[in-house]
Amino acid sequence: MRFLRPKHFYTFFLSLFLLTQSAFAVNDAFERRFHFIRNDSGEVVEVRDRSLSFRFSVRPYLEQIKRHLYEEQAMMAEKGDYYYEVESLFADDMYMAGEKSSERMGLLIDSLKQIEDLDLDAIFNDPHFQEVIDKFEERMASALSRINPTVLARLDDPTFFYYRHVTYQVVSWGLSLAKRMLSSVPALNTASYILVETEKLITERRLYHQNMLMHYLQEHEEEIGLEANEVDHIYSSIFESRIPWFAFWESRRARSNWDQYGIDNFYSQVRAGNNRFRQNRHLYAERGVRHNYAFQDVVTQDGNHLIVNLLDGDNFFNSSPAVAFDYDSPNKVVRKRVLLQLGGLGTSFLPIPQFMKDIAQSYFKSFYQSQKLTEGALFAHFEVQGDRLMKERLMVQYLNPFDSLLIFD
Repeated sequence: MRFLRPKHFYTFFLSLFLLTQSAFAVNDAFERRFHFIRNDSGEVVEVRDRSLSFRFSVRPYLEQIKRHLYEEQAMMAEKGDYYYEVESLFADDMYMAGEKSSERMGLLIDSLKQIEDLDLDAIFNDPHFQEVIDKFEERMASALSRINPTVLARLDDPTFFYYRHVTYQVVSWGLSLAKRMLSSVPALNTASYILVETEKLITERRLYHQNMLMHYLQEHEEEIGLEANEVDHIYSSIFESRIPWFAFWESRRARSNWDQYGIDNFYSQVRAGNNRFRQNRHLYAERGVRHNYAFQDVVTQDGNHLIVNLLDGDNFFNSSPAVAFDYDSPNKVVRKRVLLQLGGLGTSFLPIPQFMKDIAQSYFKSFYQSQKLTEGALFAHFEVQGDRLMKERLMVQYLNPFDSLLIFD
């Protein structure tokens, strides 16, 4: 029988200790956030997130958009080079050969200029505006009470989420109400923007937390201790929840291939992300740590240390990996997202046809809409690492005031 030499014994013991500590950290983080519901046979049938709340009020988002508007107006008034700074911030993102670059940059600048002279006090103190918000809040709270917002996956029901698309109906009702009650264009456009964005933010919470869950499934499946078929069905339920309400053909496909539906979709995304990175490797001088299926540390040719998002491109016209975090400019991503969101509101005041406004708003959202949701997987990585500072930074650029319990430690 061979025995470990003292040096090898201590190395083995240290490795075992670190492995045990790592598993404990994963289990602690996972169990504090997620909760399994099991049937009488002990099989997992549902995954819930303890940090998602049943309570709903539109006030958190209303206060956030008010704060951003007032702060932006103040900067516009104080900084003589305000619009030059905006152009500089987006110089690389909106780069396209020829005239297209200046056209797109000009569209954002023109949209932000619409905000500059808005009488915000008149809008937010309008009693009819407040009444629209109150009635919408009441109707949305009633709709949300009929579904459980804490559920991230339902393993035994391939149509669980497909038949729960109820919140968009409340938005349609709210927009009609706003048109009837608000005669002021600034108040109507602002109220309409708030109603639409509120519904999206509520829905996005589940997507963000599902991406957190997929990080744990991919990186820490053994520590979590689920059966292989349970993991497969969690993936299937996550991707079933993302089927649009009108795509009945996709819902049928999920039902007919429930065992493989999620895994097939997940690894299709992973392969696409790996290909995106390979096609853009020339942009980076160094490749750092791969955090999970979606995020990679890199150093650019200019020496910037970034975390890039492999699943999402930068925007409609730039398919290179989106920047999820810039270590050299920690506030850069959130600053861009605030400006793009406000640009989306400003677009509604531009004197152009509605279809052009829709195109402009879609273009602005292509910089951040899907990107910020995928970052749920990056948040989960730092949650396991116990890195509170990075969690706080990611929560800020998530820009979702309805997810206030995201950090619970």
